[in-house]
Amino acid sequence: MMTIRYETLEDIAINASVLLTFIFLFHWLYPLVSKFSSRWVSVIFGIWFGVTGLGVMIDPLYVTDGVFVDFRTVLVALAGTFGGGISGTIAMLIVGGYRAYVGGTGVVSGLGGIVTAMLFGLLMNRYEARFRKPTLAYAVFGLLVAIESALWFLVLPKELNQYLFQHIAIYMCVTYPLVVIIIRYFITHEIRKKETEGKLLESEEQYRTLVEHSNDLIFRCDLRGNLLSANKKFMDDIGIEAKELRDRWIFDVLGFREDLTRWQELLSETVYGKTPITFEKEVVHKNGSTHLYVTTLSPVLGMDQQVKSITGTCYDITRIRNSERHIMQLSLYDSLTELPNRKLLMEKLNQAIAVSDEQSTRVAVVVADLDNFKLVNDTRGYAFGDELLNRVAQQLQRLMSPKDTLARISEDEFVFLLEGIDQLHHLLTRIQTIQDEFQYPQFIRNEQIYSKMSLGIALYPGDGASAEELIKNADTAMYNVKAMGKNHYRFYNNEMREALLKRGRLEEALRKALIHNELILQFQPQRDLRTNQIRGFEALIRWVHPQMGTVSPLEFIPVAEQSGAIIPIGEWVIRTACERNKVIQKSHFPHSIISVNISTIQLQRPDFAQMVIDILLETQMAPEYLELEITESIMMESFHSAIGNLETLRDYGVSIALDDFGTGYSSLSYLKQLPIGTLKIDKSFVKDITKESVDDSLVESIIILVRRMGIQIVAEGVETQEQLDCLRQWGCEYVQGYLISKPLFELEIRQLAAEQLGQSGFTRALEYPHA
Repeated sequence: MMTIRYETLEDIAINASVLLTFIFLFHWLYPLVSKFSSRWVSVIFGIWFGVTGLGVMIDPLYVTDGVFVDFRTVLVALAGTFGGGISGTIAMLIVGGYRAYVGGTGVVSGLGGIVTAMLFGLLMNRYEARFRKPTLAYAVFGLLVAIESALWFLVLPKELNQYLFQHIAIYMCVTYPLVVIIIRYFITHEIRKKETEGKLLESEEQYRTLVEHSNDLIFRCDLRGNLLSANKKFMDDIGIEAKELRDRWIFDVLGFREDLTRWQELLSETVYGKTPITFEKEVVHKNGSTHLYVTTLSPVLGMDQQVKSITGTCYDITRIRNSERHIMQLSLYDSLTELPNRKLLMEKLNQAIAVSDEQSTRVAVVVADLDNFKLVNDTRGYAFGDELLNRVAQQLQRLMSPKDTLARISEDEFVFLLEGIDQLHHLLTRIQTIQDEFQYPQFIRNEQIYSKMSLGIALYPGDGASAEELIKNADTAMYNVKAMGKNHYRFYNNEMREALLKRGRLEEALRKALIHNELILQFQPQRDLRTNQIRGFEALIRWVHPQMGTVSPLEFIPVAEQSGAIIPIGEWVIRTACERNKVIQKSHFPHSIISVNISTIQLQRPDFAQMVIDILLETQMAPEYLELEITESIMMESFHSAIGNLETLRDYGVSIALDDFGTGYSSLSYLKQLPIGTLKIDKSFVKDITKESVDDSLVESIIILVRRMGIQIVAEGVETQEQLDCLRQWGCEYVQGYLISKPLFELEIRQLAAEQLGQSGFTRALEYPHA
């Protein structure tokens, strides 16, 4: 039996040295082993630990014949820990096989310790991740392996196991944990190192892939600005070959050659500040196009925290800037003419007002509106109208000085902002120049177009204290020009303001007129010159206000049209006229026709025709007894939108009459386009037909031509017997005027019926005018 002496410790040290020699080889072999699959790594681990176990068993600590102590159980346990079941089993078979081969008294004890150690290793492999302090866990693990190995001494003869417990177990409990910790440290360190290297390589490959396939321009340069490397996108767009990179300077590529001072500032800020900087710069591509980039320069720090090189990323924002400019263009400029819109005009006008206050000068706001532009759209189409607007905008732009502003704020409405007005006659000269520019026709698509303008002028500070007020007042002056005949200019004044306030009060009162039953109808008779019988009546609206008295239709109808009140008022007039005509037909004139004036505003509504039909059905009046009178202004304002309603009503049986013929814009050629059955000659023509003038032959010609077209004639404003005689002689069928009768209330129609029934003197005078 072995005697414990100094040589015992020497044998233990030699055994440990053999063990560590094999373990240190792991440092060199693991990088090669790690390239295999995980299953093969487990197999190699099992063989490696098994062979290492054989090595330590060659020079063990002998106790007696067949009984020796070494680190084989530690190796088998670690094989199971780091390699799992495959590795542990292989190591167990190699070490256990050799121990069985050696044989001897301690063969059972040795094999039992090997198997138990492998099982401990598998348990450690499964639960290792749960331990918060792995070093302590492995120390306890080594101690457990030592204890389980010592416990297997119990199968030895009693005297021998007592000796081993007393003299060997203590060394095992000290050395096993120490060996486990050392081996674990080296293996774990090597595995983690390899994993770190793998992740680093993977990260580098990902970065390289991102850089090479990035749509950004990415480069690296030294501290002087000399290019070191760049991605493919950079070289393709800039036009640099890889072999030329190191001969190029980044400040030259980024366009800083003419501004090296700025480049030095950026470079110094990056290097000495050690922080990234960002700036915008235009870069010229190899195809000659210019792109705007957001460029970021980032310092690359070394181990000593000093800047070693600089990386740059250039992000193309050309499309973004173009989109921003486009959005800005849409928000501040008119999309058709590219002139400033209302928003930008208000900004410039507010700035002009501020400058005017500082310099004590005046600002002129001129609102210009194209006359009769709606007719152009209706007759020639919107594309033609847009082309005309563009042409007008170009003409006006040529008349502006660099400090002036021309804006388009609505369909055919332009605004001039004229600053620094010192003398009024200079402004008048410019206004007259604008007027003169539009006295001549323009040729668009081989058509001659006159585009005259109405202008309203407001001056700051006299005509308004704010931008909104100035534009509103200039607009008021412009509409005043429209009302006075168009194609002129007017300055805003207080009278216009008073008229505007009066109109506002009138509009408010008019909205309440229907509710308060302030509207009434009068009926002016129309006589048939062929039979001297009453043809029918024209319904004339009257407004009797409790404070303002009787308000003229000439005063309130335009207000109703512009405010929209004409819609409910017009419907009331049609319904009331149909109801009263039914009463007139039952009581006095069974075939009476009722004529009702219709506004172009009403005709523009798509449901107008159906509304009239519904009223006829409601009042049970036959459609042939209703005649709707339209004015010639329909040809200018709403021809295309109104024609559908008129044709629907004509097909239903309603008569259509063209009122005030000769005062507007129509000609005989338009009569073919309109579905009319009656033409009313305006009283301005009738007034002078008895005088020796061309009016006689003109009215006669109109009557002859219109009758040949199958259209009936009604002459308005007949006030004298001479006028009546001429009209009868020329073949006019119907007349209306104070000679026949003034407008009557419904009760007065009874007297008219009695006169016609009794062949009164009034009727005989019509039939025999020279008696």
